[in-house]
Amino acid sequence: MSRGSDLWLVGLSLAAAVIGWGWAWVGIRDVVRYYEPGPLALGRYAVASLALLPVWIRGGARLPRARELPMIGAMGLLGFTFYNLGINAGEKTITAGTAALIAACIPVIVTIGARLFFAERLTRVGWIGVMVALAGVGVITGSAEGGLRLSRGALLVLFASVCAAGYGLLSKRFLARHGWVEATAWAVWAGTLGLIPSGGGLRAAVAEAPISATVQVVLLGIFPGAVCYAFWNYAIARVPLARVASWMFLIPVASVGLGWLLLDEIPPPLALIGGLVTLLGVFLVNARGGLQAGGAP
Repeated sequence: MSRGSDLWLVGLSLAAAVIGWGWAWVGIRDVVRYYEPGPLALGRYAVASLALLPVWIRGGARLPRARELPMIGAMGLLGFTFYNLGINAGEKTITAGTAALIAACIPVIVTIGARLFFAERLTRVGWIGVMVALAGVGVITGSAEGGLRLSRGALLVLFASVCAAGYGLLSKRFLARHGWVEATAWAVWAGTLGLIPSGGGLRAAVAEAPISATVQVVLLGIFPGAVCYAFWNYAIARVPLARVASWMFLIPVASVGLGWLLLDEIPPPLALIGGLVTLLGVFLVNARGGLQAGGAP
C-alpha cells in the first residue's frame, strides 16, 4: 500500500473515531439516567470485549508475554476502567459542554508527552494550532448552558482525562512492538476486568431500564468502545502521536453536530464559530505542524 493511501486510511479512521466518540458524549448523558456509572461502564465494555474477540481470533489470536502483562494492565486501567468510571460519574452532575472542555486537555497532555517521551517535534505553528483548537473548544463550551464550574463532577472528568492521556502515551510505546488489533483487544479486556468490582448492579439495571437504554449501552460498547479505539490505535501505529491527538479537539464539534442531526438541538451561532476555530487549529497542527517522530519509543 502506498504512503498516500495509508494516510487516507489513517484520516478516515480518525474521522470515524471522532464521530463515534462525539456520539458517545450524547449517548452517555442519556443512558446515565437509567444506569449507574459502574454498571454502565461494565456493560459497555463487556460488549466491546465480545465484539473484539472474533477480530482478535482472525488476526492470529496471539497472547501477550508474561512480562508485558503489567503494561497491558496499566493501559486497561487508565484507558478503560478509571477513564469510563470518571466520565460516567462526572456526566451525572455537569453539562456535556463542561465535560467536553475539560476533556480537551487530553490532546494537550498527549502532545506534551509525545515531545517528552517520543521526541516528536512540533513547530511553533503546530503549537499555535493546538492553542487555537483548545480556544475553539472553549468557545463551543462557552455557548452551552451551565458554563465551567469547579465541582466534584468536573474533578472526576479531569481525573478521567489525565488517565486517557496516559493510556494514549502507553499505547504508542506498546504499538511499537505489537499490532493494533491485539493491542486494542488486550487493553479492553484488561480494563473490563478492572470494571467488574464496580459493576455489581448491571443485571438489575438491565432488568429495570427501558429496552432503548439497554440497546444504547450495547451500541456504545460496539462503536465508541471497540471500533473507535481500534481505529485510534491503527492511526497511532502509523503517524506521530501529537498529530493523532489533535483530532480529539474535533470530538466536541462532532457532538454538537450529532446533537443537531439526531436530537434536533440547534446549536447557537457561537458554537458554530467555535467549531470553525477548532477546525482551523486542527488543520494547523496536521498541515503546518512540521511533526517528525524522533528517538526510539
